[in-house]
Amino acid sequence: MGVPQPKLGLRHLIGMSHLKRVAVRDILASRIANEAFPHTLLVGPGGLGKTEAAKAASVDLGYWYYMIEGAMCKTRKHAQDHLLSACDEAKSAGKRLLFFIDEAHRLSPEAQEAYYIPMLKCQLEGVRLWDFTVFAATTHPHMLLGPFKSRLRNEWYFSRYEQYDLERMIVKWWRKNNLKWTRKSVEMVAERSLGIPRNAYNLSQKVRNEVLSRGGERVVREQDCLITFEIEKIDAIGLNSDQVKYLRILSSTDAARGIGGIAGSLDRDVEVVEDSIEPVLLSLGFIERTRAGRKLTQVGHDHLRRTGQLTTAL
Repeated sequence: MGVPQPKLGLRHLIGMSHLKRVAVRDILASRIANEAFPHTLLVGPGGLGKTEAAKAASVDLGYWYYMIEGAMCKTRKHAQDHLLSACDEAKSAGKRLLFFIDEAHRLSPEAQEAYYIPMLKCQLEGVRLWDFTVFAATTHPHMLLGPFKSRLRNEWYFSRYEQYDLERMIVKWWRKNNLKWTRKSVEMVAERSLGIPRNAYNLSQKVRNEVLSRGGERVVREQDCLITFEIEKIDAIGLNSDQVKYLRILSSTDAARGIGGIAGSLDRDVEVVEDSIEPVLLSLGFIERTRAGRKLTQVGHDHLRRTGQLTTAL
């Protein structure tokens, strides 16, 4: 079965102003023309709201929403079965289907191949399928097979959020938890969220826990934030301990390092490093991918030096 159906459209999401402007325009045009919305690729680091955008788009389109994780589809049959189940649900609801694939780069090659014909002709093994549109979210578009990616002819790129939007989110969450706050405390959490709503949410919840644990007045103050940053090992701009350690590993040598070796030094799976640790460092320009491996940039080196976290001089 799919997930519970979302209820709020794109206009209810905080931030993403330009993307929402484009998306709402295209969705409105497709509805007026009574055309199926094109298969869409959602690209950007984790935590920027790709899943929420897909849910909201399904509401604005009037489509049935069905979500799978890319890692769920290891074989052609897995991929086909999920699509058939989703189509059956949408047909029962009398709506077109928005088939959302999160972490699409985790689809096996066989699973991606299984979607070539259905995405192009809305057919599976010669049988007409219920009308559907694929939304595929990924942090690594380069890992998608060319024929699969080519069918995703509409592309939405997600960028890090403005601090103002993150502050609005933090205030919303703290208000929901019956907390009061100082203006400075909101700014401090937003500044260390790296422009990522998921980081802002997680950090604001940790600060909330600090406030509740000390008892007394339910007011978030600057000291609560500073204590939380120290406990959670969040550095001056918001990098966590894994991200700082990653940079320090690269700072110990002039040579490029392979992702396998970096993952081993971090005691993390390669997938975790690629999906959760690297994307922000890449977007900040702290590291770069080369043919030989990963290298620390001068910007990354300067950050470590400025914050007193440099392992050795380059």
